Amino acid sequence: MKKYISSCLAICCLSSAIYANDVKYDAQKIADIFYQLNADPKNPKVKVNHAKGFCAMGTFEPAQSINKEIDVPLLTYKSLPIQVRYSLGGAFKDDKSKTRGMAIRITDPQDSASWTMVMLNTEINFAKNLKEFGQFFEMRLPVNGKVDQEKISKMMQEVDSYRNFAAYTDKIGISKSVANTPFFSIHTFYFKQTGSENYLPARWKLVPSEGVAYLNEAQMKSASSDFLKEDFKDRVKTNKPVEYKMYLVYANKNDIINETTALWSGKHKESLVGTFKVNALSDEDCNFDVYFPSDVPQGVNPPQDPLFDVRNEAYAITFGMRQ
Repeated sequence: MKKYISSCLAICCLSSAIYANDVKYDAQKIADIFYQLNADPKNPKVKVNHAKGFCAMGTFEPAQSINKEIDVPLLTYKSLPIQVRYSLGGAFKDDKSKTRGMAIRITDPQDSASWTMVMLNTEINFAKNLKEFGQFFEMRLPVNGKVDQEKISKMMQEVDSYRNFAAYTDKIGISKSVANTPFFSIHTFYFKQTGSENYLPARWKLVPSEGVAYLNEAQMKSASSDFLKEDFKDRVKTNKPVEYKMYLVYANKNDIINETTALWSGKHKESLVGTFKVNALSDEDCNFDVYFPSDVPQGVNPPQDPLFDVRNEAYAITFGMRQ
C-alpha cells in the first residue's frame, strides 16, 4: 500500500494542468474543491468523496478460460481473497441516492501482487477532461453562503458531458441491494493478449447474479437511510453471499477509448473473467483506507484518458490530508 501512496504523491507535482477562465485545474485544485464542498471539520479523517460506506470481504474465483485470452498471472489462481468497500457517491448519507461505488482489492497470497478495482454503478461519468471534472464540483460551492442553482442548471444544459450523464442517470433507479447493483470500470484498461505482446483495450463490468433491481415507491417510503448495510447483514446471517460475474468488454474498432463519457453501443465481444463472492462484513478500517485504481497487476496496463492519472493523484492528496 505504501508504495502506491508514495508513487502517487511523487507524480502529483508532474501532473498536467488545464486553464479555464484563469482557473488552474490539477489534482491539488480538485482535492481542494472536494474539501471545500464535503469536508467535515468535526471528523477530519473522513473521506471527502464517497464518504459513507461499509467494509466487507470474500473471494474471487477466476475463470480458467480467461487465461486463453489474456496473460494476467494473478488470474491463474483458483481462488483469491478480496477486500471490499461499498459506498455512496459524494457526501451522501442516505442510501436512497442513486450513485453507488465499489472498491475491491484482490491480493495474491504468495507475493505482493494485487489488483485494486474502483468502480461506479454507471457505465460512464460526467466529465471527459480536467476542466469539466473540476467545474462540475466547483459550481456547487456556495458563494457568500449561497449555491448558485441558476448557474448549475445552465451548465448542466450547456456542457454535453453533464447533460448526457444526467440523461443516463435518469434512466436508472435506486438499487434495492448491493446484490442487485452492477458496477463498471468506466475507464478503458489494456490487457496483454495471451501468446502475444499486444495489449487489448477493454472495460469491465460486474453483473450481479441476482439481477439488477430497483426500489419501488412503497419500498422507497419504508427503506431506512442505511438499508444497504442492513440488507447485507441479513444476507450474511442467512449465508447468502452477494455474487457478481466479472466480464471484460472488448473495444470495437471505432469505440472511443480515451474518454470516460463515451458510452459504447452495439454488440461487443465479452469474456468471463471470474466470480466475486462477498460473504462477510469486515472491520471499518476500509473507510479510512485509500484505493488507487492505478494498482494493476502484471498483464494489465492503465488507461490513457486525461482523468485517470489525476484521479490517482487526487486520491493521494486527500489521503495525506486526512492523516
